[in-house]
Amino acid sequence: MSVLRRPWLAYLVFGLAAVGVYFALPWDSVGQAALYDGIGASSAAAIVAATFINRPPTRLPWFLFAAGMLAFSIGDTIFNFYGYVWHTTPPIPSAADIFYLGGYPILAAGLAILILRFGALERRTGLIDAALFTVAFALVQWVFVMKDLVHGQGSAASKAVAAAYPGMDVVLLSALAVFWLCPAWRSISYRYLAASLILLLGADEVFSASPDTYANASWLDSGWLLSYVLWGVAALHPSMTALTRSARSLRPRLTGSRMAVLAAALLTAPCVLLVQRLTGGGVESSAIVVCGTLLSLLVLARIAGLFRAVDELRTQEREARTEIEAARHQLQEQNEQLRAADRLKDEFVALISHDLRTPLTSIMGYLELTLDDTPLTDEQRGYLEVVERNSQRLLHLVNDLLFVARLEAGQLDFNSAELDLTAIVRQAVEEALPRAQAKGLTLTCDADDLPKVTADKGRVFQLLDNLVSNAVKFTPEGGSVTVRAARENGNAHIEIADTGIGIARDELDRLFERFFRASTARDEQIPGTGLGLYIARAIVEAHGGAIDVTSERGVGTTFRIELPFASAPAATPQLVT
Repeated sequence: MSVLRRPWLAYLVFGLAAVGVYFALPWDSVGQAALYDGIGASSAAAIVAATFINRPPTRLPWFLFAAGMLAFSIGDTIFNFYGYVWHTTPPIPSAADIFYLGGYPILAAGLAILILRFGALERRTGLIDAALFTVAFALVQWVFVMKDLVHGQGSAASKAVAAAYPGMDVVLLSALAVFWLCPAWRSISYRYLAASLILLLGADEVFSASPDTYANASWLDSGWLLSYVLWGVAALHPSMTALTRSARSLRPRLTGSRMAVLAAALLTAPCVLLVQRLTGGGVESSAIVVCGTLLSLLVLARIAGLFRAVDELRTQEREARTEIEAARHQLQEQNEQLRAADRLKDEFVALISHDLRTPLTSIMGYLELTLDDTPLTDEQRGYLEVVERNSQRLLHLVNDLLFVARLEAGQLDFNSAELDLTAIVRQAVEEALPRAQAKGLTLTCDADDLPKVTADKGRVFQLLDNLVSNAVKFTPEGGSVTVRAARENGNAHIEIADTGIGIARDELDRLFERFFRASTARDEQIPGTGLGLYIARAIVEAHGGAIDVTSERGVGTTFRIELPFASAPAATPQLVT
C-alpha cells in the first residue's frame, strides 16, 4: 500500500521488474524488443505524469526530458524494426540516428534551463568548473574514442554520426558537472537523475568504443534500460520541484570537490600524453596543446574568481565594520541624549512636584479652617469634603512624584532611629480599618512583639500604608485582608495577604517597575499611578531588607517584607540609587 502512495517508488519497482523480465525473455526475440521499446516509452510517460503530480515551478525542463526520452524510444523502435522485421542492421546514418541524436540536445536544453534557475554566482562558478571538466573529458574522448571514429573507414556522413554520439555525451556530462558542483546534488531527485545520466553515458561510451560487436540485444542494454527507469523515478520523486526552484546566490567556496576538479583538469593533458607514450600510439599534440591551454586558462579564471570573491568579502567586511562603528557612536550619542532627557525629566518632576505641594498645602489648610470654623449647610459641607478628599489624593500623588524624583537623583535622606515595628504595623492597620469597613472587608492584624529595628519611621509607615491601602483597594467587597508580623530567621517578617483580584503570573517580574500597572487593575479601571510598589521596594532596599510577591489572578496577592533588627550589621539604612 505504501508503494502505491509513492508513485516514484512504484515506478522504480515496476522498472526494475521489467528490466529483469527483459533479460529473462528469449534472447533476440520480438517480445524482448517490444518490452525494451515499452520501457523507453514508459519513461517519457512517467516524466509527463510527474509534472502534473508534483507541479514544479517550471515545467518546461521536464517536458523537454520527456521529449528526449521519447526521441530515444522512437530511435529504439526504428532500430529494432530493422533487426526484427528486415533482419538487418540499420545503415549509418539512419532514421534511428536522427531520433537518437535529436534526443541529446533536447535533454541538454532541459538541463540548461534547470541550470539557469541557480543563483548568478553559483551558475557562473559552476559553469567554469563544468567547462574544466568538459574540456578534460573532451580531450579524453577525442584521443581514445572520437579520433578513431573520425579517421576510420566509411563515408563522411557515417563517420560524422559515429563521432556525434561521444560528442553528445560530452555535452550531457558537462551539464551533469554543473549540477554536481552546485547545491542541487543534495536533492534525491538529482541523484536519480545523475545515476540515469551516468548509466546512459557509460553505455554510450562502451558502444562507441566497439560498435561492431553490439548485437540487437546484449548485457549493454541494461545501462540504457536502467537509465530510462531512473529518469522517470527522478521526475516522479517529490524533490524534483527543488531542481526548478530559483535559489539565492551564495559566495563561491573552494571546497574539496572543487579542488579535485581543478587538480584533475590540470593533470588531464599530461596524463593523456603519458598514456599515449606508454601505449606506443601516436601523440595527438595539437589536441593536447589546445585542450591544455584551455584548461590552464579556465583554472586561472577560476582562481581569479576566488581571489575576486575574497577581495569583495574583505571590502564588505570593512564596510560592515565602518557601519558598526558608526552605529556604535550613534548609539552612544543617543544613550547620552536619553540619559540627559531622563535627568531633565526627573528635575522637571521634582520642580513641578515641589511647586504643586505648596499651593496644595495652602488649599487644604483653608479647607480645614472652613470646615471647622464656618457655619455651613449640609450640601456645602458635602461639596467641601469632596474637595478635601481630592486635594488629599492630589497631595499624595505629588509626594510620590517628589519621592521618586529625589530617589532617582540620589537626594533622599533618611532619619534613622530605633523604632517599634509592631506598633507601626498596628497603626497602619488601624488607619486603613475605616476604608476596609466601608468596602465590607475583613481587615485583621496578627503582630507579635518584635525587637526594635533601626529605620526611618515615616518611610516605614509610608511603606506599610502603601501595601495595606493597595490590599484594601484591590480586594472586592466581602473579601479579607490579613497583616502579619513575626520573627523569622533572625529578621522581622511582615506579610500583607488579600483575597483580591490578583496579578497575572507573567507580570510579577515587572510589578515593582516605575509606573507599571497590572492588567487586572487596568481591566477593573481602578485608579492609580504605578508608583506605590516602586516606592515600597526602594524603602525596603534602603533599609537593607527585601520584598517579594506571590499572586494568582482572581485568587489574591501576598507581599512579604523582610527587615533586619537593630542588632544586625546591615541595620543602617542606605539608599541604593
